[in-house]
Amino acid sequence: MKDKKIGFAILGCGVVANYHSAAIFELSDSATLVGVADNKYERAKAFADEHETYAFKDFDEVLKCPEVNVVCICTPSGLHAEAAIAAAKAGKHLVIEKPLGITKEQLDAVEQACEEKNIKAACILQSRFYRSIRKVKTAINEGILGRIVCADVYMKYSRTQQYYDSSKWRGTKAIDGGGALMNQGIHGVDLLMYMAGDVKSVFAYSKTLARNIEVEDTLVCVLEFESGATGVIEATTSVYPGYPRLLNIHGDKGTISLEENLIVRWDIETSANEEDLVITPIRFSAAHTPTAISPDGHMLQIEDMVNAIKEDRKPMIDCAEGRKCVDIILAIYRSAEEKKVVYISK
Repeated sequence: MKDKKIGFAILGCGVVANYHSAAIFELSDSATLVGVADNKYERAKAFADEHETYAFKDFDEVLKCPEVNVVCICTPSGLHAEAAIAAAKAGKHLVIEKPLGITKEQLDAVEQACEEKNIKAACILQSRFYRSIRKVKTAINEGILGRIVCADVYMKYSRTQQYYDSSKWRGTKAIDGGGALMNQGIHGVDLLMYMAGDVKSVFAYSKTLARNIEVEDTLVCVLEFESGATGVIEATTSVYPGYPRLLNIHGDKGTISLEENLIVRWDIETSANEEDLVITPIRFSAAHTPTAISPDGHMLQIEDMVNAIKEDRKPMIDCAEGRKCVDIILAIYRSAEEKKVVYISK
């Protein structure tokens, strides 16, 4: 496998499939797109023609194809688990779009299926792979910020009613799994935990204020981290015109802030060198346009999957790592529903 190209198939030919195909083509020296599938063959055929690849008749054909080593699951959120489990049982490695699943039962089942068949599975949380994110994580690990006192993330996005009406599954509890937090805010939740550590408890308010959907369009949550630090998560899809995600990490010796994946504040007590302050104009933000994200993150994460297979190691964000943010989101939803503090079980 070390010298062989890794064969990929994409299941689900919606918008996000374009990022997966672009990543695979970018990695053409080590990966190849064998074909695509969708529950509507006509959509798969149109996508395949546009990207010069093969349209599988159905998912069963994908699972039986020996050239396919990895399946990229790009279906609606609530359908990820079923497809992932079927692919794992067929011996296919997995790249699963966020979220890994939308219930604890789904998360457990996917993780178990991968363990039983020795399947490598990566959950797409691509922001972790950006250079700026790694720089901040290194600074925290090296103690440059001192003790982390508080950490917060604000995701004030705009999604119109037309956006939700464009697909029957959007904004539904059964398939979307949640609203502003589960769908749009999950990357912010992941980065907050990645930077500030494990969460001890949460207390949240969840509202549907401006959109005609089953799930929340506005949510705020207060957190306590295992370290003793406190935090805030605010997520909405109902503000105009929509703003880039803002993530703040505050320590007793420094503060770092990021807008989307770019550092905009680097205030370090011991830093006398101005080159530590890296302020870069934002090029990509999904604040009001879901497709306005950089393709680089998907490429870096799929490259990690290719290397994981060739090196026979776990991908950097495997099932155990990829489910952490979903477990926290589910706890936040429970807190909002039951109107009480929810403690995170280990």
